[in-house]
Amino acid sequence: MAEYEGKVVPADFTSGNMLFKPILEEGVFLFDCSSDDRDAAFPSLSFTNQKNRDTPIMNHKVPMYTPTFECVSGKQIVTIELPTGTSFYGTGEVSGQLERTGKRVFTWNIAAWGFDSGTTSLYQSHPWVLAVLPNGEALGILADTMRCCEVDLQKEWTVKFIASSSYLVITFGPFASPNAVLISLSNAIGTIFMPPKWSLGYQQCRWSYDSAVRVLEVARTFREKGIPCDVIWMDIDYMDGFRCFTFDQASYISPIRYL
Repeated sequence: MAEYEGKVVPADFTSGNMLFKPILEEGVFLFDCSSDDRDAAFPSLSFTNQKNRDTPIMNHKVPMYTPTFECVSGKQIVTIELPTGTSFYGTGEVSGQLERTGKRVFTWNIAAWGFDSGTTSLYQSHPWVLAVLPNGEALGILADTMRCCEVDLQKEWTVKFIASSSYLVITFGPFASPNAVLISLSNAIGTIFMPPKWSLGYQQCRWSYDSAVRVLEVARTFREKGIPCDVIWMDIDYMDGFRCFTFDQASYISPIRYL
């Protein structure tokens, strides 16, 4: 153990400003704690092309905001302080309001079928924060880790990531608007495919329909009442014993008939 600012901390404690290199395009920076930590980081599951994350580009600009780090007992704590009045969004698929300022989220997705406003993790994990600065510009911050990650926005104007070592952090911007940040992010992580036209229509979903007869009844009712409906979801009751890729042979006979 050792003394650090009046506190007793483990001997493996290290801290400082993160090192950076420009990547992808102007305004995007990758941060790590050291070259050894960079080498120890897992491959990216966020970037569509690993080389775009790991290959520096020629750029003489420096980041406007540099995160600090603390590494202790196998945990890496990354903190980035932003101007007074900054508001936060993002943090992945979570419950609650759109603005995430003052929230604390754990990226550890679960089957959260009974979630409420106090549930901090739903079906997907995205350790991502969109910060809107008081001047209207925006900054995107991505913790590129597949491990359980705490995203702590409880301290004013501050973003903190806590996860097992080692992981890299990528910032996008600041750019002129949140939209510009998301365009830059999409250049890194990719975009969705063009959805089929029918998928943009109304989709009826509930838990659940106990038989194909009931599904057809619902479909006919939509048509009879002139309510547009392109898709009906059946959740899990169509399965044989809730086993994926199966149909209950008693209540969903010959499912091909209903396509």
